[in-house]
Amino acid sequence: MNRTAHAVPEPPDRPRLLSARRDEDLINEPVISDATGWLVTDGRTTTDARRQVAGNARLVTYNTLTGGIDSDGGEWRRRRQIEFLASLDADIIALQELRRWDEGGWWRLWGAANALGMVPLPPVLSARGRGNHLALLYRPATVRIDDYEPDAASGTFHHGLGRARLSIKGQPLLTVLFTHLCVLGGAERYAEAQWLAGYGGAYEGEPQRVVLAGDLNSIGANDPEPDWSRMPANLRARHCHLTAGGTFGDTDRRALQLLSLAGFRDPFEVLGQATPRTVGYWSPQEAVDHRRDFILANTHVADHIAAAAVHDSKATRALSDHLPVVLDLQAP
Repeated sequence: MNRTAHAVPEPPDRPRLLSARRDEDLINEPVISDATGWLVTDGRTTTDARRQVAGNARLVTYNTLTGGIDSDGGEWRRRRQIEFLASLDADIIALQELRRWDEGGWWRLWGAANALGMVPLPPVLSARGRGNHLALLYRPATVRIDDYEPDAASGTFHHGLGRARLSIKGQPLLTVLFTHLCVLGGAERYAEAQWLAGYGGAYEGEPQRVVLAGDLNSIGANDPEPDWSRMPANLRARHCHLTAGGTFGDTDRRALQLLSLAGFRDPFEVLGQATPRTVGYWSPQEAVDHRRDFILANTHVADHIAAAAVHDSKATRALSDHLPVVLDLQAP
């Protein structure tokens, strides 16, 4: 959809306290990228790369960075995140880091759902994860919920794990797992992945169609090795093995390797596309481009992947330290 062009200042490369900027300073039309992260449209074109193909099911995962609320209490990021999510026309949206959204009867969650024309399932509470709660929104016009567990792993996950069984646009039943794996190190992420691995294929002889969405706090099983030497040691410790010699080694990607071996497939690899970054642009201390955000499809869903994208633009980079990930599934 065309919109009136506005002259806007260049946003900072790595914004820190975004609420100090005026609302009108935000780029009005999000720039869309394809799966490689390179720009496809720039807001001045008439092509709308966000529209999904009729009949496809669209899933989105997005880490909002402290609920879209800045340290000074400003919430313009949260409001603009909702505007951007509305443009994606998703059937399912998994949200992470909903800090302070539990205030006042979860009014922020209900407000986001109402603005998006969606309904929230009961949120996943993140007691160990500093109140970085999780939520799953669904579009009632296209999604039927069969059952739901907001604490599917009985409190064993650092941030929690939600599990919903649902049908999108009449497609066969789909289990959606949504989580935010532990940020503190590879050992706990690996333990969480062990819990999830059973969903990679058939269980007790029965096929199960499963997708896993969220901030997995690890690079992909086959992603290029980042240059972690650019990151301070106290933060690098979250990502890397410790060698026998007491130095940092390569990435501890055991969690994603285990999920891959168990049957979860990376949509970008399935489609033969380059794997894009989802983080690395926000903070000078963490200026290492890599992936942490995924929607993985298990063995029984992988053949129905229609499209995948990471929305990487000046607009989306100004809204959070993570970029939104989109997966489209076609009917079997």
